[in-house]
Amino acid sequence: MAKNLKMIPLGGLGEVGKNMTLLAYGRNQIIIDCGVMFPESDMYGIDLVLPAFDYVLANQDVLHGIVLTHGHMDHIGGLPYLLKQTRKVIPIYGTALTLGMVGRQLEEAQVRERASLQVIDDTQTLQLGPFRISPFAVAHSIPAAVGLVIDTPVGTLVHTGDYKLDETPTGGRTTDLNRLRQLTPNGVLALLGDSTNADRPGRTPTEQLVADTLDRLFAEAVGRRIIIATFASLLARLQEILSLAQKYGRKVALTGRSLQQNVELARDLGYLQVPKELLVDIDSHVPDGELVILATGSQGEPRSALNRMAQGEHKQIQVHEGDTIIVSGGTIPGNEGDVGRMLNHLFARGATVIYSPMAIVHVSGHGNREDMRIMLETVRPRFLIPVHGEMRHLHLHARLAQETGLDAADVFILQNGVPWVTNGKEAWLEEPIPARDVYVDGSLIGEIGERVMHDRERLAQDGFVVVYVPVDKRQKLVGEPRIVSRGFLPMDTSHELMTAATAELKRELKRNGRNHKETARETLQNFFYNKTQSRPVILPDIVRIS
Repeated sequence: MAKNLKMIPLGGLGEVGKNMTLLAYGRNQIIIDCGVMFPESDMYGIDLVLPAFDYVLANQDVLHGIVLTHGHMDHIGGLPYLLKQTRKVIPIYGTALTLGMVGRQLEEAQVRERASLQVIDDTQTLQLGPFRISPFAVAHSIPAAVGLVIDTPVGTLVHTGDYKLDETPTGGRTTDLNRLRQLTPNGVLALLGDSTNADRPGRTPTEQLVADTLDRLFAEAVGRRIIIATFASLLARLQEILSLAQKYGRKVALTGRSLQQNVELARDLGYLQVPKELLVDIDSHVPDGELVILATGSQGEPRSALNRMAQGEHKQIQVHEGDTIIVSGGTIPGNEGDVGRMLNHLFARGATVIYSPMAIVHVSGHGNREDMRIMLETVRPRFLIPVHGEMRHLHLHARLAQETGLDAADVFILQNGVPWVTNGKEAWLEEPIPARDVYVDGSLIGEIGERVMHDRERLAQDGFVVVYVPVDKRQKLVGEPRIVSRGFLPMDTSHELMTAATAELKRELKRNGRNHKETARETLQNFFYNKTQSRPVILPDIVRIS
């Protein structure tokens, strides 16, 4: 009996981040990428969001390995959390730079021994059970990124990874469409295509435009200190900055742990060319006009180096009038508020701040609509599955595919957890598997659920009220309930309201028997909403008085 190929997206669909895709054929499985998603602004207290690993862990005995497309956190950041739960050593395949970044994370999480790291490049072919995997080079905002051609018993899949069609990228690594064509002589059954920029017309601008802009800004900043914030993993951009610093006779100081680690790793592996004696310690006494400071913080992260400078809290660096500050990173959706506040603080300190769209100081690492059209016309798949993007991006990618000749019935817009199944001729969907978000809050992993998140949202919006209800051993009210408010109304100016609330609560407690906790919660919720139209979280504390 012929087997079917099953593709299950575990993350990355309808969202930007936590990319993870599972392929299954009979009792054989592989995984492509294992990423995290950074929390949105209303995910109070959450550090990271993971895919749900339940299905992977339940089937780990038939897992041949995990293949990685590149080293960004939304593609590799989930690996330490997955490996902490596996019961066997998992083979992980990726390019040297990608695995260098993975290895560092696994060591920090103390799970390095649970992975067998296998270096591959874009000239090799890898056999994992019935899956024959051939990487091909793609241009992205991090070196050594690849897409994947995956030959299976029912046909060939192409997974683009993150890519753009940049003919003049820093480092010279372009998306190798010729190898992609050579690897697919018999056609492509399905394309799993990056959809991130499906709402942006034309081609993605070349990285060379950023290099030209940075060159001009360096030339204009004579005698002034230059501070540049960018993504720690945007190694191509870091190479541009290092080269310009040498050209203009400046030293470079690094601030931000992830930035320092990535520069050291990329230099050791040969992906960054750092001229001798160019780098100096952040405490070195270099004149402002001869210094470039490279920092983390392009997203306005609260504890990032640039944001600490903006707040005046950085131990070594104080922003002052005359500094040229360049924010060379696109704002991730959801971070607009944090970035805006940081920029305002930097302007208030007298700095000259350059950011998009003031100048071309950042271009995307993802292809725009024309890049995607070229990929579709190159691959000419039987089926398209848009991946990596929010719902609007997936739908726009689907419409673009129809413009290139695909039938609407052959384009599948999926949700995380929905299996796509094919026998090589037809394709259909099966019942979904669990694919919930798993929240990471410090050392708590998966213990914070929707109810807690809802409570946190209410706490952030309306604060909370604690009510102490004294009862005797027969559960009868004794004495006066006491109400304490935090983040709702100041106690010293709301005496009349709290007195009325206490009186209302006493009446209801005497009337409604012994279920004091629920009575207190409902009574005060209704009372405060009627009086203020706010809904603070009510926290009853029933105290027994002996």
